[in-house]
Amino acid sequence: MAQIVVHHLENSKSQRIVWLLEELELPYDIVRYQRMMGAAPPEMTKVHPLGKAPSVEIDGVAMAESAAIIQYVLLRYGRGRLAPAPDSPDYAKFLELLHYPESSLALRTLLPLFIRLFGVSAPMLEGYAAHGLGVQLDYLDALLAGRDYLIGDGFTAADLQLTHELQFLKAQGQIEDRPALTAFVARMEARPAWQRAVARGGPFSLAFGA
Repeated sequence: MAQIVVHHLENSKSQRIVWLLEELELPYDIVRYQRMMGAAPPEMTKVHPLGKAPSVEIDGVAMAESAAIIQYVLLRYGRGRLAPAPDSPDYAKFLELLHYPESSLALRTLLPLFIRLFGVSAPMLEGYAAHGLGVQLDYLDALLAGRDYLIGDGFTAADLQLTHELQFLKAQGQIEDRPALTAFVARMEARPAWQRAVARGGPFSLAFGA
């Protein structure tokens, strides 16, 4: 058995981890799960008490949380790939942007979908969702202005981590008027390792409720 086992839920953030391992060309096993009523199936709690994706086992130790898994895999297996050197002036920004998608951006991407799907009519919430997402997208537009990648001149795990949220927003029609962001998604999806990850992980779509 490989040292790394990815417990991969279809159309979920665990696609990030499959992609990461393909970028690093590391051996891994994959266990695939189907959603039940849109959520992870109960058997995923046998891997990690939170029963969520991504979940991995590395040398028999279970981990959840995208950024934590990515940071740990890079520390153990990265050999300097997909991240600036820790003594680089770019490293602090790399860590910030590695954790940013799940800490600051994710909720703002989901709120507009929840409001639409569940018919929520609350002007304050709708205003918060629209303003909050706009601030995040303006920030990303500024980061990517005239650039192909978030950090320096090359692809890093921060780009990989961000891609999922932008793919979701693209599928929901939220970034059609932001060419820098749609072009970023296209560049990421053109990477051979992304395409191998889709082939290994199964068909991928984030068009929930569209």
